[in-house]
Amino acid sequence: MIKNFEEIRQIVLQRDSKARLGVIGSHESHALEAAAAAMKDGIVTPVLYGIREETEAAWEELNTGLPLPEIIDCRTDEQLAETVIRDAHDGKLDALLKGKIYTQTFLRAVLNKEWGLRTGRQLSHVLLMQVPAYHKMLFLTDAGMVPYPDLTVKKDLVLNAVDICRKLGYDCPKVAALCSVERVNPKMPETVDADMLKQMNLSGEISGCIIEGPISFDLSVSAESAAIKDYHSPVAADADILLVDEITTGNILFKALSYFAGMTMGGIIVGAAVPISMISRASSAQDKYNSILVAAAVSGR
Repeated sequence: MIKNFEEIRQIVLQRDSKARLGVIGSHESHALEAAAAAMKDGIVTPVLYGIREETEAAWEELNTGLPLPEIIDCRTDEQLAETVIRDAHDGKLDALLKGKIYTQTFLRAVLNKEWGLRTGRQLSHVLLMQVPAYHKMLFLTDAGMVPYPDLTVKKDLVLNAVDICRKLGYDCPKVAALCSVERVNPKMPETVDADMLKQMNLSGEISGCIIEGPISFDLSVSAESAAIKDYHSPVAADADILLVDEITTGNILFKALSYFAGMTMGGIIVGAAVPISMISRASSAQDKYNSILVAAAVSGR
């Protein structure tokens, strides 16, 4: 298991070569600062896509002492999205970091049928969370990409998150299909879906992990709660992956942990040809740096 982002950094540093990171909208200060820090630490080789003069000015303001990376001058969001996605499609980039660009414009380019990054898999967001009160990293999905997944999409969300865990060295990650209760209730569709995912896991349709559901958040992370409720499962108090029923729950969960519990995070979009670092615009440069770490660790480089 991985306990913190430093362990992920060590995984990346052991690689023979550095991932080429396309910074999309490099004139955004937090993204550029995160890319510069990752460059300084030997994590990635950045390629900056954005308005040249604004990018150059922002880089100079950072005062990193590092040489200015390659800049691909792009004047509009549309030009920016197409240029960087074509380069990633052609194998020139190993990972992407979203900076100053409208999300919908960017995602339209990712999904372009001719030169986009489609793989046939569902695109989903996986957020890695380092919570001081928990004994290891938590992987949350989906809190940033898929609003209301049905059962078929939830299966893909699990598979994508499991794939990330396995690339980080997990043999059999533990998945908690979160609900507010632990019993199946036909009047609560999320409990039915959670149970179906568990049955898929037991039958071998979803492999490489252990799925428990329906299971509440407290049982997923607290041994005390599991003992009080006499709840027994390999996932109880030891979950790796938290699967939420819809995006609002995931969004509230990670923001509550961030603001009230001292959580640090890093998030990526998976299911595309290359991992894409993308978290909230309000996220700090450190959170973006963590996202770069994750993308570099799971990239093909």
